[in-house]
Amino acid sequence: MFRSLSPRDLADALGVSESSLKRWIDAGRIRATRTGGGHRRIALADALSFIRETGAPVPRPDLLGMRAAPAPPAARAALDDDGGLARGLQEGDAQAVQRWIEARLAAGAQLADLCDGPIRAAMHAIGELWQHEKDGVFVEHRATDVCIQALGKLRSTFEPPPLAPLALGGAPEDDPYLLPSAMAALVLAAEGIRTVNLGADTPTGALHQAVAHHHPRLVWISTSSPVPLPQAHELAAFLSSLPASTIAVVGGRHRAAITAAAPAVRSADTMVELAELGRSLR
Repeated sequence: MFRSLSPRDLADALGVSESSLKRWIDAGRIRATRTGGGHRRIALADALSFIRETGAPVPRPDLLGMRAAPAPPAARAALDDDGGLARGLQEGDAQAVQRWIEARLAAGAQLADLCDGPIRAAMHAIGELWQHEKDGVFVEHRATDVCIQALGKLRSTFEPPPLAPLALGGAPEDDPYLLPSAMAALVLAAEGIRTVNLGADTPTGALHQAVAHHHPRLVWISTSSPVPLPQAHELAAFLSSLPASTIAVVGGRHRAAITAAAPAVRSADTMVELAELGRSLR
C-alpha cells in the first residue's frame, strides 16, 4: 500500500480524470492536504473512506497497494468468516493475517472495528489455549508477535501530514501487554494523527519526558494488567497535569483504577471511541 496518494494516483485507481478528482477535493468530498510546495496529497485512510462512503468502483486497486478492489455491499458477506484470521494467528502466518486485514479494509471495514471485533476475539481465544494445551503459551506469544508484525506494516502505510496533531501513549510500568497500545497507535494513524507508541512497561517518568519532548494533543494509557493504587494515583496525577489543550484518555480493562483518581480524564471502552477522539483533533 502507498502511504499517501497524489490526485493523479487516486484518479487512476478510480478510473476518472484528475480534474474530476480535484473538483471532488475542492468540494470537500475527499479530504486532502498540501505539501510545502503546494501539491495536494491524500491520505490512504481518506481515500478508503471516500470509496467506502460512495461505493465508487476501483478498477486499479493495485494503485492503492491492494490485492483486490473494495467489494460492493452485496459481496461483503463473503468476508464474514473470521476463521482465516484465527488460523493465521494460530499458525504464526503474518502474511495471512495481513492479507486478511487488507481484504477487510478493501471491503469497507474500519480498522477500529476490526481491532474491537474479530482481532480481539481471535487473540482472546488463542490466549485461552494455555489452560487447555501444553503449547498454549508458545502459540499465544507467537500470535501476538504475528499480529504486531501485521499491524506494524499497516501502520507504515499511513502517512499523516507533517503538521498533523500528534498523539503518544503506552502501557504503564509492569504492564507487559504489547498489542493494545500498538492497536491504539494504528487506529489513530489511520485517522491522520501522527503517533508515538512507547509500548509496554512504560514508567510514568518516561511519559513525562515524552510529553515534554513532543507536546502531544492526545495522550493514551492502555491498562491490560491490574494497576496498584499508588501507581494509579501517580498516573492520574500525570494525566491531570497535562495542558488543557491535551486530551488524556485511558483504555483497557483496568482503566477504572486511574479514572477514579482523575475523574476529568476520559475513558475509552473501545478503539472506535479512540478513533473518534483522533478524528476530533483533525
